Amino acid sequence: MKKRIPLPVRITALVLGGILTLIGLVWVVEKFIFASFFFKGAKTEMAIPGLWSGFVPQGFEKVDEDFYLISGYDKTEGEPSTIYTVKEGERTGYKLYNADGSAYTSHAGGVTHFNGFVYIANDTGEDTTYCDMFLLSDLTDGDNKATKTDGIAIPNRLAYCSVYDGKLHVGAFYREGSQYLTPESHHLTTPCGDQNTALMLVYTLDEKTGKPVSDTPEHIYSTLSNVQGMCFTESGRMVLSTSWGLNPSYLYAYDLEEASTGSMQFNGAEVPVTYLDGDSLTQTVKCPPMSEELVYENGRVLILSESACMKYVFGKIMSGNFMRSFPIA
Repeated sequence: MKKRIPLPVRITALVLGGILTLIGLVWVVEKFIFASFFFKGAKTEMAIPGLWSGFVPQGFEKVDEDFYLISGYDKTEGEPSTIYTVKEGERTGYKLYNADGSAYTSHAGGVTHFNGFVYIANDTGEDTTYCDMFLLSDLTDGDNKATKTDGIAIPNRLAYCSVYDGKLHVGAFYREGSQYLTPESHHLTTPCGDQNTALMLVYTLDEKTGKPVSDTPEHIYSTLSNVQGMCFTESGRMVLSTSWGLNPSYLYAYDLEEASTGSMQFNGAEVPVTYLDGDSLTQTVKCPPMSEELVYENGRVLILSESACMKYVFGKIMSGNFMRSFPIA
């Protein structure tokens, strides 16, 4: 007589089989959606640190050759945000604190550096937000913690930040119908008719203090919705990373020499504006969900993702455990 498999064993086998089938289906679906373009050109880069802790990756910066910073918040309310240093493959996590010793709990939406200073985008949810400042030396001493030293008030919602040629670029994230809104005065119709909804402000930084030399931005970029990060390429293009939830992410590359320009009133002054729109768009790349900040190196854009963190998890069975890079002209 054929031995009957006990019911609990059969149920367990069915559940495990269902889970494995779901995992396989998710993997196949992701590859099917993006394989026609993204995965043909994509390259696997470094593993993203902290994905089995409460760390939710947000910001990404290259300090030097084989030296990167990756910032993010903790999914548990009240826990300090973290910056990981990745230097020559070695990863070290630094918990962040305020000057009074309390936990620094910023969303840590972006990270960048300049002359020994490290900046974190801290969106307070108000019209004035902050680029909080830390010392790079405090993130290399090996004690696994760093303390905020100062901050820069930014008259704009603040999702990401990057420094290029001594200029701090700080930009807003806008999503219609969400808590992430921008003032109506920041919604601009571009010369080609696109409806842009957010601004990126540009400030020259003082080499000694690390702060802007003026409270008024010297330049403004008008951008589309859902921007999570930006970088420049060697050819002078600006690349924006956009994402929202489980929707596909996109990279948009703009030729700044072809971009339309104008000006607008901001902070009591007339400030030059560059419109990032269809007239200057040279490349669009459809990517897996939840792209965050970007780093450009060697002709490729490295893409940070938050999809594999313990808050969202699904990226662990997709492509979210690693940085992926994609060639941008």
